[in-house]
Amino acid sequence: MREVTPKPEIQRLAAYGLIVKDGKILLCRLTNLTGSEGMWTLPGGKVEFGEHPDSTLVREVLEETGLKVSHQGILTVNSELFHFSDARMHAIRLIYRARVEGGKLAYEKGGTTDICEWFTPDEVRHLPLVSLAKLGMRLAKEHGLFTPLEAQ
Repeated sequence: MREVTPKPEIQRLAAYGLIVKDGKILLCRLTNLTGSEGMWTLPGGKVEFGEHPDSTLVREVLEETGLKVSHQGILTVNSELFHFSDARMHAIRLIYRARVEGGKLAYEKGGTTDICEWFTPDEVRHLPLVSLAKLGMRLAKEHGLFTPLEAQ
């Protein structure tokens, strides 16, 4: 009889930015280093050991987009389980509202994302989105971030 070995369990804490400017949301395309190549997500990533999630947000957005941001508070905490062939992962994701403070849009080289772009809500409807980006769109709509009166 074959022995059943449980899959490793990974818990990952990450911080992401919901960045809306001039009626457009900033999204990043995932590379083949992820299990979701070609899909779009919010900019952000893993909180390093000893790092405050506020700092993670700023660091990750800069690495992935070239933009300097400030956080405007946490909009939600998302918890999701993923089942891979070799492991199970519990993703805990802090989603911050963030504002661009400077920098110029630039693409990450050799990382988990390769392109970052601004999209209108209508354009986003035609993109393949990971669950995190879908949540970001829902939050942006719920918080009225696409309205022209919203100060960025």
